[in-house]
Formats: sequence, C-alpha cells, structure tokens
Amino acid sequence: MPEIHEVNIDQITQELHNAFYLFNQHYFNNELPTPAITIQSSGHKRKSMGWCTVVPVWGDKEGKTKMYEINLSAEFLDLDFYETMDTLLHEMVHLYHKVHNIQDCSRKGTYHNKHFKKKVLEIGFEYQNDKPDAKHGWTYARLGQKVKDEISNMNISADVFTISRRGSIYFNALENGQSAGEAEMQSGRETSSAGKPSSYKWVCSGCGLIMRSSKKEVNVKCGDCDITLEKQ
Repeated sequence: MPEIHEVNIDQITQELHNAFYLFNQHYFNNELPTPAITIQSSGHKRKSMGWCTVVPVWGDKEGKTKMYEINLSAEFLDLDFYETMDTLLHEMVHLYHKVHNIQDCSRKGTYHNKHFKKKVLEIGFEYQNDKPDAKHGWTYARLGQKVKDEISNMNISADVFTISRRGSIYFNALENGQSAGEAEMQSGRETSSAGKPSSYKWVCSGCGLIMRSSKKEVNVKCGDCDITLEKQ
C-alpha cells in the first residue's frame, strides 16, 4: 500500500464505513442497517469516544430513508487504531440491540447491562474485572487479542487514523513550551473506550509536582513537601 502523505476527514470517514461493512459481515451476520457514520466533537460528553443514537436521526424529507447515527468523537481518532475499532464495535453492539429491540442500557443510557456484556463477550471482548462498574455497568469491555488479530487481517487502512481534533488548549500548551505528551494531558485527551480514564492525574498543592497512576485511588506523598497528592 502506498504511503499516505496527507490525511483528510473524508478518508477517515470512508475507512470507518469500510470497517463497519467488514465488522457487520464478520461479527453480526450482516444484520445491521447501514448508519450515518459521523465524526463530531464529544462536546459536553468530554470523555466519550463515541455514541450510537437510540432512534434513527438521519433521513430524507419524505421519511422513506431512515438511518441511525454512529459517531466517533473527533478528539480521540488518533489515540490508537485498535481503540478506534474498539469504539466502533462497541457502538455497533448498541445498534445490534436497537434493531433487535433488546435493551442493553438503563439509567438514561449510562449503565450497560448483561445483554451488552453477553454480546461483546461473544464477539471477543474481554473484561479486566469480573464485577460491573457501579455507575456504568459492563461498559468497560476491551478488544481481546483474538479480535485484534482478526481486525489486523481485514482490509482496513489503519494509517489513515493519524489526525484528531485537539483544540486550542493543546496548541496553546505547545506554544508555551510543553511537550506533546504534556499538552495531551493538559487538554484531557488521555481516555480509553467509553470514557474511562486510562490514567489519573495527581498534583502536589505545595510544589505542583504531577504524578499519573493507572489506579483510581492511591495514597502518595510528595517527598519534598510531605504533602499527600490530590487527584485532579
């Protein structure tokens, strides 16, 4: 495949439709209707990597064509190819349940129930914990290695997923001398599928020392200030 020198949104959208087509064949027996696949800002859903509408929201004026919408949040498109595929498949599971009239979420769409868990396990997702999250239920499924291997053998151009909507905070941080990694943290882009942070930021109120951890709760003191770090 020739090297891509310039990537645009149209290429990404086309590749998302291509991935949807292949996933629909491989994991859903071609049972899913083609949705409108969009790339929009997560906006007030700051940590959401994607969503699927609960009803068709696209269509023609006569109502003859009706389409659900699957959106991939613009801020996270370049985090990791498999993260993006994880998000797309996650939303396709929701679409599968919508068209089969199976409720896989409750509490205004935030709590993913056992129907969601059953389907993602069938596909080959995996859970790090054997208990549901108190707020989001079984949402935090991640692609297992078997699924990643299957996707790697599909004709999907991973190298188009190299740009994202970073926003003014990121670019201002770069202009102020911060590294790209620091700018990422400043703009709050470090999240994983369905909005769960991949790491947590802790700050010393005395000297401003910053530490990141994979654990949600830690008890760490700054060695210089003898102050317990606070989660941001």
